[in-house]
Amino acid sequence: MNGTERVVAQLNALHEAFVRFKACVASLPSGGFLERMNGWSPRDVTAHLIGWNRYTIEGCRAILRGACPLYVADESNDFRTVNRESVERYASSDRNELLAELDASFGELRAFLLTLSDPQWDKDFGVRYKGHVITVENNVEGLQMDYDRHREGIETREEKTGR
Repeated sequence: MNGTERVVAQLNALHEAFVRFKACVASLPSGGFLERMNGWSPRDVTAHLIGWNRYTIEGCRAILRGACPLYVADESNDFRTVNRESVERYASSDRNELLAELDASFGELRAFLLTLSDPQWDKDFGVRYKGHVITVENNVEGLQMDYDRHREGIETREEKTGR
């Protein structure tokens, strides 16, 4: 697979994960959006992903300048501070409002990623952090996995509750 095909495949995988997550949250029964699971509600997860769509843009811009994304400073704290800030910043409890914000933030991310050349996704544009290289590619892959992991968690909870 050449660079262009890899980037297209990764953008498609991210988009599919986003669509699946959004459909999952949209299909929750009334009240299910605000019901906590493992400390977070689907509302909180949605706010978290809105934040990470925007953090990913900021982080990728930093990487392309040769700097570490600011959020890596919170890695040792399992990104608790960064995540809390997103949950607080996008504080609405209205599902439609948060899904619209999720759409907007994902649109911003996708538009940004489409401006990048294939080589900008590669390790040549990465920055070293604690023995590994942070790239646009692995940031996007991490976000896609986060969408999938959270959707799977919500789906598992819904199956266990019989909804």
